[in-house]
Amino acid sequence: MYKSIASLTSSDNQRLYKTLFDHFSTVYPAVSKSSMAEFHLGGDQTFRLLRGSQDLTFEVTYSDISRFASVTRLLNSRARKYTKGAALHWNTSRVAPPRGLLNLPRPLEESRAPEEVLMAIFHLDLNDPVEVERRITTCIAALYPSGPRLQADHQENDGQRTVAQLADWLSFQGAKQVLLIDDPDEAATMLISMMFGGMASRVTAGEGLPDRAQLITYLKGCIQLFVRGCRREERSPDSQNP
Repeated sequence: MYKSIASLTSSDNQRLYKTLFDHFSTVYPAVSKSSMAEFHLGGDQTFRLLRGSQDLTFEVTYSDISRFASVTRLLNSRARKYTKGAALHWNTSRVAPPRGLLNLPRPLEESRAPEEVLMAIFHLDLNDPVEVERRITTCIAALYPSGPRLQADHQENDGQRTVAQLADWLSFQGAKQVLLIDDPDEAATMLISMMFGGMASRVTAGEGLPDRAQLITYLKGCIQLFVRGCRREERSPDSQNP
């Protein structure tokens, strides 16, 4: 895996700074509320936008150079509109692949129903129930660590990253008018708490997890309940007339 980073301040080029900020605020509405936005490019590859008070930092983590090329092509084409020959300067380094708890799709290319995608995101669509249980147990351990751990900070980062990634996907569902999501971070926390919070309490109390079939059925039910609660209702033309 590789990570490439480029930065732009408003003092460097005010017009370009405003154009890029406005562009990403439109494509990714959450960036106007948060100092960080993350786009998933497939697998562990990501495009991350970090916003300071007067600067933007672009960070691309990738193993496929075409992913990096597609991101930089957009940014550099916009840069050249305002300064002839301008291009962002990227610093590249090799990094270890991040530990991913979720199976995240590329949200802009996703056409499946949201409950189907969430089943895949949490690995519940796998045909091997033993592997599903292993992944669920890993999620619970990372999101709800019980007792002191030597790598507590790392586990906390895993949990925060997982919530942020799920919130990222949910924000796209809101932007696409598929789900009604007012606060993606809050919605992600709610879904994860509903799915894994009770299970974590059982493990902490020494009760262990329910049997494999019950566990998977319960988690699928949580997803269906969540989607049903925030699905944007489609009104027929007749229903809009008094």
